[in-house]
Amino acid sequence: MIDAILDEYAAAHAGQFPTMRVIWEKLLDEHHVTAAYATVHRYLTKHPRWSPDTLVRQPNQPSGDFLAAAQLPFQSNVIKHYRALLAAVRRDPARHGLDGSYATMTAFVLGLDAGSSWSMLTGFQEWLVVRLGKGHDLTWPVLVRHLTPGGWTHPLSAHTDVAAVTTLYQLIGEFFTAREQPDGLARIFRDYQSWAITQDWYHLAEAADQV
Repeated sequence: MIDAILDEYAAAHAGQFPTMRVIWEKLLDEHHVTAAYATVHRYLTKHPRWSPDTLVRQPNQPSGDFLAAAQLPFQSNVIKHYRALLAAVRRDPARHGLDGSYATMTAFVLGLDAGSSWSMLTGFQEWLVVRLGKGHDLTWPVLVRHLTPGGWTHPLSAHTDVAAVTTLYQLIGEFFTAREQPDGLARIFRDYQSWAITQDWYHLAEAADQV
């Protein structure tokens, strides 16, 4: 089914391959397959046609550093735009219809990501997991709260809510900086894979897949 998704997406997008998250969401939403993200990740990292370097590769074009070269306009223009927009929202959230709380800010960022066909935050969850050292099964809004000074607290108080919002902006900024580096996105996924293979759950799930 994943191979069919790759072929269908490539046919509709001039040979481009989808991100891992897009594939996972298509399995859940369009094919009603309850596959864990880690299972999809393991399958794709061993797939002969898919890798972080092939996310935007066209047929007959070289691999290697092509991802960094192909993503350059996105990095220099689009990320700059998102940085400026998030900075403006942070300065005056009410002007953008927000109350400045963590709940509304995460909703706003999720909307931005959806508007970019989920490309703005590609790799963000994996980057956060490596940063935290755990949480591969958590969403990025939850991971950010775990990375907030003082750790996870629930419910958020007025003080911890402000701290969570501050941490969200800081982490997104650092993530954008990582994405802008040469081979940045591929490096994020490689770092995540290097972390994942050290985890017990990874090998247990891998053994289950082989049974």
